[in-house]
Amino acid sequence: MGNIVNKILEPVVKVFSKALSWLVPEVDIPDFGINEADDFEKGVLLNKQSNDANIPVIYGERLVGGTRVFVETSGTDNQYLYIAIILAEGEINDIKGIRIDDKDVTFASSFSDNTVVEVDSSDSVFYKGGESLIRVEPHYGKDGQSASTLLSTLSNWGSNHKLSGLAYLAIRFKWNQDVFGSIPKIQTLIEGKKVVAYNSSLEAQTAAFSTNPAWVLLDYLTNARYGKGLAVSDIDLQSFYDASQVCVTQVTPLEKV
Repeated sequence: MGNIVNKILEPVVKVFSKALSWLVPEVDIPDFGINEADDFEKGVLLNKQSNDANIPVIYGERLVGGTRVFVETSGTDNQYLYIAIILAEGEINDIKGIRIDDKDVTFASSFSDNTVVEVDSSDSVFYKGGESLIRVEPHYGKDGQSASTLLSTLSNWGSNHKLSGLAYLAIRFKWNQDVFGSIPKIQTLIEGKKVVAYNSSLEAQTAAFSTNPAWVLLDYLTNARYGKGLAVSDIDLQSFYDASQVCVTQVTPLEKV
């Protein structure tokens, strides 16, 4: 009788354990007296789950974690884990790389907005059994961006779930017990917010990626969503242009005599 019961329960246990394995909680890291600056840096790289967390504005290039706003399993034995993770206010310029559980992932092609990419066959960690264990569809955060086609295969993600104005990743993981021990930690290297610069005639240029502090400050001052919302007409644009030129001036260091 015991063998018969075991044979009946074995597939049930496998299904349950596979679904549960995605939900194993991450171990809390003890406090070893790290200073507040290090705590802040570590916090930027963490993944959290929330529906009311602050969304960062990222200028320049930075490695970030994100906020999970959607998590769902699907497929036979819940073998697929789908995640939507918000990175920052949009529109960002580009995504340069993705790390999963502190490992750099090699993808088959470069990233582009609203395009699914898979792991390259040369990646020995996340390419197993002749297939990619990860599919990623980045969205760069345009106000009019489309809903994720990767997540739209699920009944709980429809055409109106656009996350307009937010840069995020739609990701699908395929379960592999040798690779994943819980919900994977996701970190993304991004080129951040596109900003508007002005030329010498004080004419606005098309928004583009820039690390120039003058144009970054101007973006914050004029943005009505996350900044001060000041009118451009109330700002001395000439002073910002002059400052931008100082910021890009190359200075030759003096040699020691």
